[in-house]
Amino acid sequence: MTSVFHPLLTLENALYERRLKVSTRGLYGFRPGDWSQKEHLYYVTIPYRGILRILDALSLSSSDVVVDLGCGKGRVVCCASLSAVARVIGVEDAKELCEIAQNNVRGMRGKRAPATVIHGKAEDFDYSQGTVFYMFHPFGASTLRSVLTAIHNNIQHGRRFIRIVYVNPRHDSVLEAASWLERYEHWPAAETRSRSVGHAVSFWRCRSAVTASLR
Repeated sequence: MTSVFHPLLTLENALYERRLKVSTRGLYGFRPGDWSQKEHLYYVTIPYRGILRILDALSLSSSDVVVDLGCGKGRVVCCASLSAVARVIGVEDAKELCEIAQNNVRGMRGKRAPATVIHGKAEDFDYSQGTVFYMFHPFGASTLRSVLTAIHNNIQHGRRFIRIVYVNPRHDSVLEAASWLERYEHWPAAETRSRSVGHAVSFWRCRSAVTASLR
């Protein structure tokens, strides 16, 4: 949560919101009546500075389609659309959050890439789209397995090279069990406070044997 960071980051986040003309702060899923369950989890955010550092580490290109699975109010979608990528897509199952994210994307300033937010479950998303998939611990292990299976099935048919960035990787073991993936970088939680992330971050990609046939 952003509250664990220095108060100056809270001010910085507010300035980003004002500059971009969006509203992505707050929590969701903790109050009675909020949408939250075992496999699809609550909404929290990390600071803009942390998200931008993660996106910078991905070295995004004009051919990338960035997909945020469990996008919440759309902070990552908005940040990614500041880059000159091909497209940015948010996927959110909670209708209330999805509508907020859609409004944020529609009205934000400074977009360099087209961006959309889709209401639906990550396991039902059309994975023929996307080259970079962003997740901030949005769901449980069972859903994650279904998502990885769908991604793998689609890259086999579409011959695409993909990467996955997993923030707060509670179920990294699920990705480790996927023989077609390799973790090529990892930021331990103890080191990410200086990056304004505050959680571990794992970076994954297709294994070399797979990518050779996908490129």
